[in-house]
Amino acid sequence: MHMTLSGAFVLMLVASAVAQEPGPIDRTKLYVSKPEACEALQTKGVDAFNDLDFTTLSFTDGIQGMEFHCGFFDVKSKANTSAVLVEAICEEPGFMYPDLIAIGPWDDKTMQVISSYDLQSAAMAEASGEAIDDSENQGQPLGVALYTRCDSLSELPR
Repeated sequence: MHMTLSGAFVLMLVASAVAQEPGPIDRTKLYVSKPEACEALQTKGVDAFNDLDFTTLSFTDGIQGMEFHCGFFDVKSKANTSAVLVEAICEEPGFMYPDLIAIGPWDDKTMQVISSYDLQSAAMAEASGEAIDDSENQGQPLGVALYTRCDSLSELPR
């Protein structure tokens, strides 16, 4: 009887873990790098960028910030995985570069965005002994960002 109960307990733990696995990414919604940006965008529109330093991500417009943009050129997905691989071209004032971005669910409302360009830049800075400001990374390694879904927005307010 002891063996049956512990086997049942293990099955309950596994079932619970599987049930809590994040679902697929909702590609119809707008995501923000700071959760408070959802409300700011709803109340102030694009003027929210003036008050709060954040970026947005949508699968139609790519990643956008005050002076930064990554246009998504190809979004690839594969069966049996909720992650996607994005080929992008990113631009900052006076500078353009290609990027390969992995996007996967973090939890039910948040996704993890990993930029190969940012990872490489962080590794080079670390190797050269540069001081790296990771205060914006929400506890994630450099090159990895969390984006929160704005349930009431599917695009940037115009």
